[in-house]
Amino acid sequence: MTTTRAQAPTPAAPADMRRHVRRMRIAAVGRVDPSSVYCVLLAIVMAVVLFGRPLGVVVWPTEATGPSVPVLVGAALVLLAFLGVLRRLGPVVVTRADATWLLPAPVPRRTLLTPALLLTAFSAAVVGGSVGLAVAGRVAERPATSTVVFAGLAGGAAAGLLLALLAVRAQNAPGTGRAVDVTAGAVAAALVAAAVGERLAGGYAPPRDVLPSASAMLVAAVVVFLLAVVALARVWWRLGGWPTHRIAEASAAAGSYVDAAYAIEPSFLSEQSSRRYWRTRTGIRTSQLLRGRRLPPLTAQDLLQVRRKPGRLPWLVGTALAPAVVAEGPVWLLIGVVLVGALAAASVTGEATHADASNPAGLRLLGLTSRQVYGQRLVVPAAIAALWGALALGMVQATGALSGPWWALGLAAGPAAAVAALHRAKASANSIGHIFIDTPLGGFPSGLLLWLVNGLDVLAVLMLPAVIALVAVPAPEQLDGSTVLVQAALSIAGCLVLVRRSTARTVGL
Repeated sequence: MTTTRAQAPTPAAPADMRRHVRRMRIAAVGRVDPSSVYCVLLAIVMAVVLFGRPLGVVVWPTEATGPSVPVLVGAALVLLAFLGVLRRLGPVVVTRADATWLLPAPVPRRTLLTPALLLTAFSAAVVGGSVGLAVAGRVAERPATSTVVFAGLAGGAAAGLLLALLAVRAQNAPGTGRAVDVTAGAVAAALVAAAVGERLAGGYAPPRDVLPSASAMLVAAVVVFLLAVVALARVWWRLGGWPTHRIAEASAAAGSYVDAAYAIEPSFLSEQSSRRYWRTRTGIRTSQLLRGRRLPPLTAQDLLQVRRKPGRLPWLVGTALAPAVVAEGPVWLLIGVVLVGALAAASVTGEATHADASNPAGLRLLGLTSRQVYGQRLVVPAAIAALWGALALGMVQATGALSGPWWALGLAAGPAAAVAALHRAKASANSIGHIFIDTPLGGFPSGLLLWLVNGLDVLAVLMLPAVIALVAVPAPEQLDGSTVLVQAALSIAGCLVLVRRSTARTVGL
C-alpha cells in the first residue's frame, strides 16, 4: 500500500480575502443608502450657512489685537485638549467588526490601519491649521498678506501633526502614554498660571518687532510640516509591526465611545475611561492606608485613587486659576466657571461612588450602613473642593476684581460641592428620566438633559450665598464675614441632610 500526501492548501491572497469580507459586509448591512449621503451633505451645508459667519469672525476678527499672552495660552490649551481627545480615541483604531475578523486574519496590517492613520493626520492638520489661522488673525496687522495667512495655516498644521504623532507613539507605548498625560496636565496648568500672572502684572503685550518676519515664519512652518510628514510616513511604514492587543484595546474603547454617543449615555464614557486606565496599571502594591486602621476604609480608598491618578492634580490647579482669567468678563461667566470647577474638583473620587451605586456587593461585604458610606465618602471630595475653592476665589481676589476674605468663602463652599458631586455620581442618564421629547428629528430622551444639570442644581442651592456675593459684592466693596458663616452653615446642613436621609441599615439589606 502506498501512501499519498494531500497537497497543502494555498493561503488566500490578501486582496481576495478583503474582497470576500467586503462582499459579506455588503450582504449583511447593504450598500450605502443615497438618502443617507444626501442627509449628511445637507446637514453640512446647513451648518456652514448657519455657523460659517460667526466662526469666521472668531477665527479671523475684523481688527487685530496684536501679540498677547491670552491668545497664545488659549491656542495652546485648544491644542492640548485635542491631544487629550486623541489619547482617548486611540487614535489608530479599526471598527469592532474589523478587529474581530480582519485583525487576526492574514491581512496586511499596514493596509488595515492606514485609513485610521490618515484620518488622524487629516483631523490634526485641520484643527491645528484652524488654531494657527486664529492666532494669525489676532496678531497680524491689517491688511494681512497671503504670507501671514499661509504661515499661520502651515504652523498650526505642523503643530497638530506633531501632537498626532505624539498620540500615536503614546498608544503603542503605555509608559510613554502615562508620561504624556501627566506632562500635558502640567503644561496646561503652567499655561493658565502664566495667563493669571500676566493679569496680576497688569498685562503684557510684546512688541511686534520681537516677532520674526512673515517670510521667516512661513519657511520655518513649512520645514516643520515637511518633517512631520516624513515622521508620519515612517510611522505608516512601521504599522505592520504593531502588536494586536494594542489595536484591539483601542478599538474596543473607541467602540464603547460610539455606543455611548448612540445610546446617549455619557456615564458610559467615564466608566470606560476608568476601566481602560486601571487595566494598564501594573505592579500596584497594598498601601499602608488600607493595612492600618487609622482611617475609615472608604476614605482610605478615595485617598488611594487621588494618589494613583496624579495626572488630575495639575488639571485641578489649572482649573482653579481659570476664574481669575474670566474675572473681568460677565458675572454669569464667572459664576458658571466657579460652580462647574468646584463640582469637577469634588468629582475626582466620583468613580468609586458610581461603582457603589451600580454594584453594592462590596459595601455589603464590609457591613457598612448607608450613613457610614456617605459619611466616609464626603471627607476627601470636601477637602479637595475646599482647597480648590480657596485657591480659585483667592486668585480672583488677588487680581483686584474682588475684595475681602473670598478665599474663606471658597473654603466654606467645599462641603457643598462634595454633596453635589456625590448626588451626581450616584445617577446616570438612563436612571434619571425616560420621557422622550418630540423633536423634528425624532424622539430625544430627557435623561441626558437632566443628567447634564444633575448636581449643578444642588450645588447652586447650597452655594447660594457665594452666588449672591459674586453678583452683589463687586470690588472695591469688601465681602462681609457673615456671608462666609452663612455659606459654611449651609454647606454643613447639606452634608447633614445627605447623611441623615440615608438609612442606618447595611447597604443592600
